[in-house]
Parts: sequence; structure tokens; C-alpha cells
Amino acid sequence: MVALEAQFVTSTQLYRAYMPFIRFGALFFVTSKEFQLGELLSVRYQIPGDLQWHAFEGPVVWCNPLGSQGGRPPGVGVAFQHENNQHRDLIEKALVGEMTSGQLTSTM
Repeated sequence: MVALEAQFVTSTQLYRAYMPFIRFGALFFVTSKEFQLGELLSVRYQIPGDLQWHAFEGPVVWCNPLGSQGGRPPGVGVAFQHENNQHRDLIEKALVGEMTSGQLTSTM
């Protein structure tokens, strides 16, 4: 069962959700549901210009509660579990040119 899903329509949305500072990478999912750090979730996402859904299972590594500082949205970051994973490569290819932009993200 998929616990969370996200459709990233623009590269800016994907940039705001991608968490490259996590060991193997992670994605942030906006949600008002509460999850615990370490909880294993099954999630799926779409990147801009791709109609295919990409799914993975990983632990919750970040939590933004409702009312987070800086106007950050509520939600959780779910980590990729392996060093060589297709998700990190797929996302970083979609974000070529934006990885060093310095824009604010949903987490930091």
C-alpha cells in the first residue's frame, strides 16, 4: 500500500522536495498525516515531463510538523535505502542546473 505520493509538475517543485544531504538521497512529501522518524513508508512520485510513477520504500528521516518555522509545509522526508539507486540518478538528471541554485527548499 502506498502511504504517500507526489506529482512534481515543475523542476522547482522537485528541487524543493529533493534532499541530497541525506546519505543516499531522500524526497520530501507534503502531508498533514503524522509519521515517526524511522517509520518505513511505501511512496511514489512523478517527475516533470514523465508520466510514469516511480515507487520506493524507505524510512522517514525528516519531519516538518504543522506550523513549522519559515513557512515550510508540513510533511516528511523519506530516504532512499541504497547507494546506487535509480531514484537519485533520475532526480538529479531532472534537476541539472538547479542543484546549485541556492533556492529555499521544503526542509532546509
